[in-house]
Amino acid sequence: MRWGMVAAALLGALAVHAGQSRAEDAYPSRPIHLIIPSTAGGTTDIVGRALGQALSQPMGATFIVEQRVGGSTNIGMTYVAKAAPDGYTLLVVTDTLTSNVSTFRDPGYDPVTSFAPVSILARAPGALAVRRDLGVASVDAFIDLARRKGRDLTVASTGTGTVSHLTGIMFQQRMGLPAWTDVPYAGSAKAVTDLIGGHVDAIFSMVVPLVPHVESGSLRLVAVTTSRRSPAVPDVPTVAERTGAADFDVANWTALLAPAGTPAPVIAKLAAAVQDAMRDPELLKRFSLLGVEAAGDGPDVLAGEIRRTVAQWREVVRKSGMKVN
Repeated sequence: MRWGMVAAALLGALAVHAGQSRAEDAYPSRPIHLIIPSTAGGTTDIVGRALGQALSQPMGATFIVEQRVGGSTNIGMTYVAKAAPDGYTLLVVTDTLTSNVSTFRDPGYDPVTSFAPVSILARAPGALAVRRDLGVASVDAFIDLARRKGRDLTVASTGTGTVSHLTGIMFQQRMGLPAWTDVPYAGSAKAVTDLIGGHVDAIFSMVVPLVPHVESGSLRLVAVTTSRRSPAVPDVPTVAERTGAADFDVANWTALLAPAGTPAPVIAKLAAAVQDAMRDPELLKRFSLLGVEAAGDGPDVLAGEIRRTVAQWREVVRKSGMKVN
């Protein structure tokens, strides 16, 4: 009787495994939902929609983009973290995934354990820009000014606790600068307008909203925050080049993730499809117009980047003594 029970259990397990394998082989067999935790019309939303269109035909599936906004993107990220790990609910998100865990006591998810990384979709370099009449034309000059002015120097960010804000704090820490006056905005549009108007002295922001104003002569870029120069502004040096801070690297990536526990074959199929999509001329054109660089780096690269930036922002926040929400 015992052998009969063991055999029945083994047959049951094999049947379940066979059923799972068939489901994974058939993936996708119904629409896939791409959750965007930020507002419609922004860079993340546009990247997500472009990705859905590029993947639709080769994967034979409909991709439905859903905005789940709120809580500084935590609402959408928590929604995906708690979704069924079947590959039909995916997250398109920026590196706020890794900064929020340091600025919120309980964001509702763990960036390392709550998700299965699929791919980095795009990178958008950050930059340090100053108002045209500040009299600063280089990183060295900005550092000298920051030392002299201290709190009298006003630096805009796209919101307290955002990657823009934390990049500025990290710059202060690495360069040994006194604290300046941070001026938080709800996004980059008003911040850039006020910088042009001379209401603030500088900003740490993604390059994308800055380039038109640099080209018109309204603003001056003094450095990009990535470890290598940006094709969008190839003449602008990196922070690392000019300061010797070799590990200074803020890339502002956008990535695709699934809930933790999503089967490995499903992740592999998605990652391969994304990599193929990154060779699509139409997708590359749309990304270029946004000022972002197509990536397509797979699960291992994304997992490493998540771990690196989580540790980076935790250390920045710890040293700053910033109040955590």
